[in-house]
Amino acid sequence: MTANVRTSVGKPIQRIDAVEKATGVVRYVGDYTVPGMLHAKLVKSEYAHAKIKSIDTAEAWKVPGVRAIVTGAVFPIHIGPILADRPPLAYEKVRYYGEPIAIVVADHEHQAKKATTLVKVDYEPLPVVNSVKEAFQRGATLVHENSGQYKKIISNVYPVTGTNIGSHIKIRKGDFISIWNQCTETIQATYSFNLSDHAALETRCVRVEINPAGKVIVHSTTQSPYTIKKY
Repeated sequence: MTANVRTSVGKPIQRIDAVEKATGVVRYVGDYTVPGMLHAKLVKSEYAHAKIKSIDTAEAWKVPGVRAIVTGAVFPIHIGPILADRPPLAYEKVRYYGEPIAIVVADHEHQAKKATTLVKVDYEPLPVVNSVKEAFQRGATLVHENSGQYKKIISNVYPVTGTNIGSHIKIRKGDFISIWNQCTETIQATYSFNLSDHAALETRCVRVEINPAGKVIVHSTTQSPYTIKKY
C-alpha cells in the first residue's frame, strides 16, 4: 500500500468506473429488476409541522396491482445513527415537509405512484420553526417534545429536554476565562453556513430480497451500510 501511495502522489489516476459512468452503461440499484419484483412509493407530508389526525387508504387500495399499504402505526418506533429520534414512517405528527407517512407497494411502479396520490391524510397544522436562531429561543415550538427520552445510539450525545437542542456539547481547552478577561479587545459575532449535500449521480433507491432461506438481502444507495445492517 505504501508503494502505491508513493507512485500515485502528484499523478492523475483514472477512476476504475470513469468510462462506464461517462458513457451511461453503469447499472445502479434502480436499474436492476427480477421477475415478480414489487415496487414501493412513498406518501410524503405536505406540511412542515402538523398532527396526523387520520390516514384514509380506501381509494388507494382500489388501484389495480396494489399489494400493501404500510403506515407508521404498524411500527411506532424511533431509529437513528446517533440519537433514535426518527420514526421510519411518521405517526401522530410530521416534523418536516416531505417526511414519509406511508409506503404503497404494487406490482408496477406506475401503480404504486398512482395509489400514493389517493391516500388521504387529514392534518392539523402546527406552528413551524423557520430558523436555527428561532429554534433556540425560549418558548419556541418544539419539533420533538420528548427529545430527552430518546435512546442514545452513541454515548457522547446530549439532548436537552424541553428544547429543540438535539445535543449540547461544551468544549473547553485551558484557562480561557482568565485569558479572556486579560484581552484588550473582545469580538462577538454570529456566523451561519448554508446547508451542503452530496451531488450523487445515483438517485436514492433500495432493493430488498427475502430468499427461500429467509435471509434478507438489501441493496441500497447509501454511504452507511453498517447502519442499515444494524436496523
